[in-house]
Amino acid sequence: MNISKYKNIYQLTFARYLFPINCFVIERENDLVVIDMGLKNFNKEIVKLQRSTGKNVSMLLLTHAHSDHVNGTNTFRKYFKNAEIGISKRESYLLNGDMRLLKDESQNKIRGGFSRGIIHTDFTFEEGDVFDSIQVINTPGHTPGSVSFYLPANRSIIVGDAFQTKGRPAVSGDLNITFPFPALATWDKKTALNSAYKIKELHASSLFCGHGHFIIHPEKEINQAIKHLEKKLL
Repeated sequence: MNISKYKNIYQLTFARYLFPINCFVIERENDLVVIDMGLKNFNKEIVKLQRSTGKNVSMLLLTHAHSDHVNGTNTFRKYFKNAEIGISKRESYLLNGDMRLLKDESQNKIRGGFSRGIIHTDFTFEEGDVFDSIQVINTPGHTPGSVSFYLPANRSIIVGDAFQTKGRPAVSGDLNITFPFPALATWDKKTALNSAYKIKELHASSLFCGHGHFIIHPEKEINQAIKHLEKKLL
């Protein structure tokens, strides 16, 4: 397990050289907020962060329902009994096994792996919702209900699989042969590209992804990743 930090965001990474899976912990004034929980192993490390910071975990927010982002959720509940767990309203259908597409959505097949067990959440959220210092932004494409979490105080954004940085920075759906899995699990590439535009317009000072290292001042990498997918689609 590797732990790195930028400002008030801890990135916990499992198997960073082979198949990196990231979990994030945001340290706020009075508590800790966890973003994504792909593996139960993350929980023991988060307990250590509670001890070192003197702050308790209050919440787990999920970017999307793929198993490598939610499989540790039930174990999380055992460790942090007072914390609440949330996922976007649209993505909650996928988490519960309902793969039907809405009329206004691309009718491409939903891809990727989903947990076989039941994962209980406490609440859902939508774009525009704010959890104190954390803003919810809809960034569909990888899945229909994928979201990102923006921290305006330091202009950091946690994007789930809307981008990846393992291998090279890439928009979800853009096949990177050195780490192809996010692309292979993407539902709709054009929707993902539109979400990349949306993320670009935030002019974030740091970019955190579900797979790979975080990037400080990521404007160049975001632009290059967008142009790479544009050439394939436009």
